[in-house]
Order: sequence, then structure tokens, then C-alpha cells
Amino acid sequence: MSAIFKSLRALSAVRRFGQRLMDGVPAHRVVPLSLLAGAVCSVAVGARVAEAVPDPSDVMPLSEVKPGMKGYGLSVFSGTTPEKFDVEVISTLRNFRPRQDLVLVKTPNHPRLTAARTVAGMSGSPIYLNGKMIGAYAYGWLFGVEPIVGVTPIRAMLDELARPVPKALMPGGGAPLPVGKRTADAGRGVGEGRGVGEGRGGSEADEARRERLARRFVGPSEAYDLGAHAAAVAARVGSAIAPPENMGLARASTPIMLGGFGGTALKMAHDLLGPLGLEPLQAGGGSSTTPEPDAPTKFVDGGAIGVEMVRGDVSAMGIGTVTRVSGDRLLAFGHPMLNGGITSLPTAVAKVHWILASQNRSFKIGEAARSLGTLVNDRQAAIVVDTTRKAPVFPLALQIEGMAGAPHPAWNMEIAHDQFMAPAFVAMAIGNALEATAAERQDLTWRAVSRLKIGRYGTISLADFGAGNGTPLSSDDFSRSRLVRAVGSLLNNPWEEVSVERIDTQVKITFGREVSQLRGAKVLQPELDVGQKAQIRLDLQPYQGAVESRVIEVPIPAELAGRDVEIELEPGYDVERPLATPASLAELVAVLPNQYYDAESVVATVRLRENGAAFRGQVASRLPPGAFDTLRPASESNAPETFGAEAHTVIPMKRFVVGKDTVTVKVRPVLR
Repeated sequence: MSAIFKSLRALSAVRRFGQRLMDGVPAHRVVPLSLLAGAVCSVAVGARVAEAVPDPSDVMPLSEVKPGMKGYGLSVFSGTTPEKFDVEVISTLRNFRPRQDLVLVKTPNHPRLTAARTVAGMSGSPIYLNGKMIGAYAYGWLFGVEPIVGVTPIRAMLDELARPVPKALMPGGGAPLPVGKRTADAGRGVGEGRGVGEGRGGSEADEARRERLARRFVGPSEAYDLGAHAAAVAARVGSAIAPPENMGLARASTPIMLGGFGGTALKMAHDLLGPLGLEPLQAGGGSSTTPEPDAPTKFVDGGAIGVEMVRGDVSAMGIGTVTRVSGDRLLAFGHPMLNGGITSLPTAVAKVHWILASQNRSFKIGEAARSLGTLVNDRQAAIVVDTTRKAPVFPLALQIEGMAGAPHPAWNMEIAHDQFMAPAFVAMAIGNALEATAAERQDLTWRAVSRLKIGRYGTISLADFGAGNGTPLSSDDFSRSRLVRAVGSLLNNPWEEVSVERIDTQVKITFGREVSQLRGAKVLQPELDVGQKAQIRLDLQPYQGAVESRVIEVPIPAELAGRDVEIELEPGYDVERPLATPASLAELVAVLPNQYYDAESVVATVRLRENGAAFRGQVASRLPPGAFDTLRPASESNAPETFGAEAHTVIPMKRFVVGKDTVTVKVRPVLR
């Protein structure tokens, strides 16, 4: 408690001092009072707050940069050791980005840059004049015929280095920290809980939360859709990554090195990541978790750096260049990766194999050499990496059965614990492994069972399935899977931070299409007495062979006496169970494995005369008249959800059925 009282006294002193500042100091010298107060409070509760960073002695102010000045840059052209390349200043573009200038330089005399011109992956390469750093290689012209690039001034990058990163939003040890209980605004993604390390004012933490919420899937938590999420993220980051209008000038871009990916997974990566300003490239992927003995143990100015989305038997890494190492943190890229603000993605010391020249945009080919640090801040002028932090990741283990003699039935990966990247790479990684191991051009059926372990909430089991007519399994098959939707739902829930601890997926493959088409349905007795079950003959067409018939029985509720009753027949995987909309993470966890009926079943649905209601996690499938008014709270507007009551009869089929049909029976009235 004494520390808190001291902090409060210090805050009061800061306010008095701030007022004296405002009374007589020129405006450009005034430090905003809110920043001073936030700094004191944050220190009191443990947040890491960077002090204002003056221009170091080895940095040249932009005002001293003149056309014609010559110097050099540092970047890795092969291996892990930076090399020098010549630069010459052309001019300075004022206000290229909001409150950010851009220095134009040419890179003459270097044989590789003369051929390659602007190089994706060189983003962040530090540029020096008279031995002093002026900024980072960061922008270039598409289809440019001269080796001319744009340099982000180092002052703008140092400002990002000075920006505080609240510990509450940057968990250590690989597990996200709970945010707190849900408030009335939680449905819009705003929580009230304060984590350890936030200041009482919470301005930096609140801003960081808003940035993280901007990357969240917008929609019902239980209805996550990867494609819609990708489109929304692309729309949000578009203004930050797009070149100024009519200039053709763009970021030197971030190539994403994909290792162990096949054709379909590469296309999916291009479709999902391309609109975000990332360039997926088939390259290779070293094992950064088991580095080579000679792999560097630290970052250096001009060294190659990777941002790892997935690593292991498949890998995906964005590659760029370190601009400046400052203690246990560093600046890189000279532009945003996704302009995501506060984030937490694993980083690695990278190794460069070659610079591949291209008429459009040349790029570095490289791979991770040693995992080290975490990308903690993704901003307009730079990314900031903290080498003392360990980014949260979760292991994914895949076991494929039924492929006798397959050389690689087991796959192991680690995936970044990110709202968008995690579900995207779960889909790509599993689909890619299946495509590689089960690349059979013949009919097959697959059944997948995934055990998803969730921190503090236990393990849930999710079933997925599919069948192919000679087309190999691929990432597309998993992009809409229950597993991917569950991961996306959990990581984008509006109530609290969640930790996906691990995923274990077992896929069983059988040869032959275990699928039947519902060709038709016929009621065997068009009229029924009350209490009599409807007998319906289903005509099922297997993929190969003659039509098979099966008679099923469907109970008809007694209150439908005297009516014509429609019975809808649909595959179980298309019929949603009557469940309440989740109002907490615990309810979401309970809903995810039970949203639909058994995939290998047919569900017969009879619509009832009553209504049903869901309220506070409970479902009443049939309510008598007037019950809804009784359930409605008199003191609040949070009313039950109502729906038309239905009776569902589940008929196990031991195969997958496609198609649907409707039949009608007449129930005789009760004679009195």
C-alpha cells in the first residue's frame, strides 16, 4: 500500500509541475501532462514505460540531409552477416505519410542491387551519411527501372521505440493474460477488467486494446468465418499499406517465406495474406527451434530478421532487416508489417540465401536460423521487437491413419497465438499436410477428430469430415472446418483473453466415397392416428451401385392432430441444435462442439405450434402461451431470444448423406 500512496503523491506533484510548465514554456517544449501522469502510474503498477528518446549522437537529423550526399547502407545479401552498399541522396519528400517525411536515395555500384533494384526483404536496412544513421530502406516503385528507394527517417522510428508497451497486453511465458469480466459493452468488444501492469489512467492500455479489437472478427462469436475475417482485416489495413494515390510508390513489402507448403496451400496463403500487403513465396524453412550451431545468438544492425507465423514441419516467416538495436529492443522494417499496433508474434534471426531479381519486385529468399524475441509493436514507421519476451504459440500435432506406407503420417508444428494468423495457419498447415501425405487421385473419405485444449476451460472435441472424387485433400477442405471455426471463435471472443494450449488432430482415411445422395422420400401411410409414427422410405443413391432404400420412423407430436404436417429431412451436419447464444467464454466453449447434429445422420424436423426461447444460457424448446411474457425481465431490456419450436428426430446412417427433401402426412383429428 505504501508504494501506491507514494505513487499518488508523485502523481499530484506531476500535475502541479505540469501546470507550471503550461504557464510559461513554449508549446513545442511542453510534455503532455497525460503522458507524465500515465508514466508515473504505469511505473507504480509495473508497466514498462520507455523514456523519451533524444537524437543519439550517431543519428543525423533530417534537416542536415542534403541532395548529393553519399553514404552507405547495411543489409544481408547472403548468410547472416550484413554487407555495405553505396547510397546517394536524391531529395526529401515532405509529409509522405502523416507527419512523416521520406528520403529518396539511389543505390549505385552494387552489382546485385543494380540488377534487382528495389528488394522486398531489405526493408529496415539502416542508411548512413557521414557515419551517422539517417533512417531505414523501406519503400520503392513497382516496375522501377532504376535502383531508387525511399528511406524512413530514423526520428520517426525512434518515436515508435519510445512508445510504451503495457505488460498487461504483452503476456510473457507463452500464455495470454485474462482481461477481465464482461461489461455491457463487451458485445462490441470492450472489456472493463484491468490486467496487472496497467496504469489507472489506462490511456496507453486502452489504445492498445482498441488496436487489438480492430483486428478482431466482427460477428457472432459462434459464427466465425475465416474468409470474412481476412476480408475485414484487409479492409482495415488497406489505407496503411496502400501507396499514395497516383505515385506507384509502395512499401518494399514483406515477403512471407513458406516452407513445406504445396500448391493448394500456397494459393490459399496468397488469397488470405496478399490483400494484407504480404507476399507469400515458396521458399524453404529451417528449424528455428533447433538452430544450427553457428547461427547468431543476437540481432545486429543490418542483420536479417524474421517474423514467424508457423514453424516446424511447415513454416511461414515474414523476412526483413534490423535497423537499430537498442539494448534488449530493436527497430526493423521502416514500415508496418500489418500496422497492427500492440501485437505478440514470434521473431527470429534469419538467414538469407539469395536476392532474386524480378521485373516487378525483387525479393530476398531466406529462412529462420534461431528463434529470438517478440514483435511487440507494429506501427507506421517501424516494427518494434523485444528480445526478452517469449511470444505465445501453441503446438499442433497431426496424425494421419489409413495411408499404408506413407512416409510422413505424423506432423508437428507451432502456430503463433494471433487472432487472425492462428485460424488461417491451422487451416493451411493441416490441409497442406493432408495434401502431401494423402495425395491420392482416387475416391476417399476422411474423418478428423481434433482435441482442442483451452487454458482454464479444459479440452473440447471437434469432428470434421469430407469425401473426394479423385481430388486430393487440401487446405480448402479445412478452411471451413469446425476446428478452424472454433479456433477463430475462441481467439476473437468479446469477453476475455483466451489461451489455446494445444491441438491434437487425428485423421482417418478410407478409400471409397462413403456418401449417398438422398434421391427421394415417400410416406408409406399418408394419414396417421394421433400417437402413430410416420414411416418414411428414403431412397439413397451410393456413389457406386444400385439405389438403396431404408424405412425410418418419425414421431408426430399429439398437439398436431387434425393438421397436415410437413417433415423436413436433412443431413445432420446441416441442422443446428437449439442452443442459446453464448453470453460468456464458458458458454461459448460449451456451444462449439455441439452446434450441429452428428454428421453421419439424417435429421427429421417437425415444426410445432409453440415457440421456444433461449435465455441466460438455457433453452426451452417448447413454451406454453404466455410463458414468454413471464420470462421477460421487468427491469432490463435483455430479453429472451425466441424461435419457432421444432421437434428433431435423429436417425444414424453410418455414412454421409447429401441432399434434402420434404414430405407431408395428415394426422387425423381426435374424436370426442
